[in-house]
Amino acid sequence: MGRRQEANRFDSFTPKAVHWYFDIREGQYGWIKPEITVNVDEGDSLVVGSADPKRKAFLKGPQTRNWTSFIEAVTADGRALVPGIIFKGKELQKQWFLDEFKQMTDRYYITSPNGWTDDHIGIEWLERVYLPQTTPADESDVRLIILDGHGSHATPLDNGVFNALKAAYRRELEKFASLTDSAPMEKVNVIRAYAKARRVGMTKKNILSGWRVTGNWPISRAKALRHPEIQ
Repeated sequence: MGRRQEANRFDSFTPKAVHWYFDIREGQYGWIKPEITVNVDEGDSLVVGSADPKRKAFLKGPQTRNWTSFIEAVTADGRALVPGIIFKGKELQKQWFLDEFKQMTDRYYITSPNGWTDDHIGIEWLERVYLPQTTPADESDVRLIILDGHGSHATPLDNGVFNALKAAYRRELEKFASLTDSAPMEKVNVIRAYAKARRVGMTKKNILSGWRVTGNWPISRAKALRHPEIQ
């Protein structure tokens, strides 16, 4: 899989951090093909202290820890991998989904004690989703995963893709009178809403735009240095 490059030495999205990243990106990994260059990130379904569905949203960030989270991955040529949906609980009860489960098999479902990823879930997702869905035509080709390990929004999913997904997901949730983390049908509704939101947010156009605006593909240090959030 290659080495993990640590970015936590940088506290913010600065020109210094950009140059550090692109020295590595261009120098060591720039030759890797776009179809096997993947950005992975995570967001969650948050209920903000209210039964009002208008206050429920899809948010990304360390400040939110609620009962359902989502793993998304996109390739630099505009493809979205099968998403991971993580429910809070000890084990997955397929009866939660009733007949819906059969119609939504293009999702990877798992549970965790807090509804968030951990090392075990990350490895399982890699083995069951990432590896089979990014198998290169030439077995000698190397794959690249880009993970954002700090508070900036310098990765493709954080630029346009998650924004569109969040807005569409919120609209879908507003169609339901209420959502809780206790009833089986509410879990089905989460999946329904998210599936519809993905069709709006996870488009090839949005994905390619995210890669382009961050300078991640085509690789462009100058583009990244013009990012509006750079400090």
